[in-house]
Amino acid sequence: MTTALRMLMLLTDGFGGVGGIAKFNRDLLRALDACAFVERVQALPRLIPEPINKEVIPEAVIYDRRAAGGKAAFMLRVGAHLCRAGRVDLVICAHINLLPAAWLLARLRGARLVLIIHGIDAWEPSRNLLTRQLARTVDAFISVSHVSAERFAHWSRVPMERAFILPNCVDLDHFRPQQRDMTLVKRYGLQSSRVILTMGRLASQERYKGFDEVIDVMPLLLKRFSNLKYLVVGDGADRARLEAKAAALGLSDRVIFAGYIPESEKVAHYNLADAYVMPSLGEGFGIVLIEAAACGVPVVGSKADGSREALLDGRLGRLVDPKNSDELLQAVTAVLENAPSRRRIDAIDIFSSHNFVARVADWCGAQVAPRAA
Repeated sequence: MTTALRMLMLLTDGFGGVGGIAKFNRDLLRALDACAFVERVQALPRLIPEPINKEVIPEAVIYDRRAAGGKAAFMLRVGAHLCRAGRVDLVICAHINLLPAAWLLARLRGARLVLIIHGIDAWEPSRNLLTRQLARTVDAFISVSHVSAERFAHWSRVPMERAFILPNCVDLDHFRPQQRDMTLVKRYGLQSSRVILTMGRLASQERYKGFDEVIDVMPLLLKRFSNLKYLVVGDGADRARLEAKAAALGLSDRVIFAGYIPESEKVAHYNLADAYVMPSLGEGFGIVLIEAAACGVPVVGSKADGSREALLDGRLGRLVDPKNSDELLQAVTAVLENAPSRRRIDAIDIFSSHNFVARVADWCGAQVAPRAA
């Protein structure tokens, strides 16, 4: 009889975290909890930015909140696990920056080392020499897309045979088409407006998301759609620059910066849009694309990064070259001119939570085999 897996997972954030990586970690922990091949997961989060409802922690997961008390606290908890006895089958490193600590745990606990990679942070060799060297030693890696897996494998020289592709998922019961929320319409002054939307962090080091490219084509779009507004949802250090850019182009009343919104308002914000537009250059996958598609919003995404996989090579939305402003302009124009009534495309089910859980179960079953042998 095969003994179920015992895992130790180091992660940046998950429960109580914000953003796409935190969501992926939560989804993964829930899927591991639902898997018959998993006995227990000890999870050490580096951060817990928001309060956690105790009921959301899965039964098989021990979520070590003491690890999130700062860098010293995190390393103390890592040290505590180094000294413990007992079997650990897999050490899962949920971000490449945590690899040195994860490698040490795996080596001293006699466990296999698994790295999770998401996007641009793992596309090129790490600036940290130690991390760069340790990346070559992983026993397996999980990637949210083929493009991220291939770019990581290219520089790390880890064979693609060790890769498992696990795309992000979306809760189709939660993200769904709805009528516009009139409270939000009034908040942003969108009465009688057509709306294009992009959601994401406005980080100075993440200017690959496509905000600039959309702002650049707004003057031309307004010649065709005089009632058009661009709603930017998210916050960060780059917001002031983007606001100044919009003002310089005379778009202050046309580019609306919503700032940070709580998770509870995301669905309503997607449903404000006539089109979701994100001509990015560095997305490993782009969970916002499938969330928008699940809400029945027509999507324009990038053919240059993991967005192509999120949009199923064009089945879930239009693909453009983000460096080609004419191509972007034509795609957004076509969507706004021919926008059907909001309807979810059936192919989105590929990214359902149910299918995510099934993929994780398949992967866990494959991890049992080498240990049993």
